[in-house]
Amino acid sequence: MAELRDKLMQYTYADTRQLVILVEDAATLIEQQGEAAFAAFGKKNSRWLNNKYYLFVYDIPGKCAFHPVEPSLIGQDMSNFRDIENRPVIQMITEVGKSPAPDSSGWVFYLWEDPARLFPFWKSSYVRKAITPQNKVYLVGSGSYNIKPEKKFVQQQVDKAAAEMRQLGGKAFIKKLKTQHDNFHFMNSYLAVMDANGNFLVDPNFPSLNIKRNLLKMFKLHGVNIGDTALKALKTKDQVWVCYVWPNEESGKLQRKLAYIKKVYSDNAIYYITMGFYPATPIWMK
Repeated sequence: MAELRDKLMQYTYADTRQLVILVEDAATLIEQQGEAAFAAFGKKNSRWLNNKYYLFVYDIPGKCAFHPVEPSLIGQDMSNFRDIENRPVIQMITEVGKSPAPDSSGWVFYLWEDPARLFPFWKSSYVRKAITPQNKVYLVGSGSYNIKPEKKFVQQQVDKAAAEMRQLGGKAFIKKLKTQHDNFHFMNSYLAVMDANGNFLVDPNFPSLNIKRNLLKMFKLHGVNIGDTALKALKTKDQVWVCYVWPNEESGKLQRKLAYIKKVYSDNAIYYITMGFYPATPIWMK
């Protein structure tokens, strides 16, 4: 219970915590009963299957083990399935299971078809690794179309990008990101990369880079240059959160925005990877 409490403390909104609890409880049931738990997951109007939620289960190779909404998928290898923006959705789900932790978990973001909507819509799914009494590894998850952006979501995407940059090297990662940014992008949040001076190397708002931008110099809140403050803090820290005022892409109105900036050493150079989001309600900086 202490572990679940620690996970829930990472989230601001009650609907996020509700989804996490649902999937964590489903994972516990799989750990106790194995595949026998799937029968409970398929009962209509239960906590597992209702108008708000349903569960899905995949094995590590990407074969669907349970899906109450699309039962025809059960038994099929879905590892190559991609969403409308070419995200490898099932590979992203099964990637959670490759962590050595027996209770590893993570978030997956993708565009999904909702029968009630005209176009594909962003879906946020929480995925948890579960090991049966027979040592079979499954990934169980559930998603929501209306979940509010959380700091945890942004931090996960930036941390994932930082790990890939260290693996590939800074220059190789930047080259890949310029053409394959979709694995990190979700909702209206995009990944950006800057050099040690805050100059953009990958700028989702100006991908051609015909103009040179130093966005850290542009972060302001109540007349204070938050960008300069952040850059100074990153001299001694590996990551910082900043709060600033920025025009909302949808409404055009000025709105408070949070951004997570992470320092990465690669290719004998310093890079800053960042992503921001507009909170649904005010969030106190920690």
